[in-house]
Amino acid sequence: MDWSRCPIEEVPAEVLAEKPPAPRRRTLARKKRDYERHLMRWGCHLDAAARAGVDPRTARRWREADPVFARRCDLSLALYIEKVEEEAEIRATTPQFRATWYRGRQVGHVRRVNDMMLVRLLRRLPLKSERNR
Repeated sequence: MDWSRCPIEEVPAEVLAEKPPAPRRRTLARKKRDYERHLMRWGCHLDAAARAGVDPRTARRWREADPVFARRCDLSLALYIEKVEEEAEIRATTPQFRATWYRGRQVGHVRRVNDMMLVRLLRRLPLKSERNR
């Protein structure tokens, strides 16, 4: 029975006396899945390990011991690289413009060119010749 929305005075004493269940521990499969998900989101093994709550050396051992997991990690990383390259192409081919107003009338526009973060992301990617090996 769900007593969470009930005032504390109305909860039976035997329910209050029960010990709460122990929190469930994350399984190895859940930790690996979290690691893959974070790797796909952030594109860095060190960041993925930190966000998944495992040591980077542990994640490296997982990749060395389990070839299926290593392939899934490679696929996650490839998806991240594809996503960043696609975003770079979109920004390069379709610039964004901001209207310039003077005394309530639009007098022109300014092209937005603040892509330093994208440049930093592109620098982190491996070279194409290294990826094709």
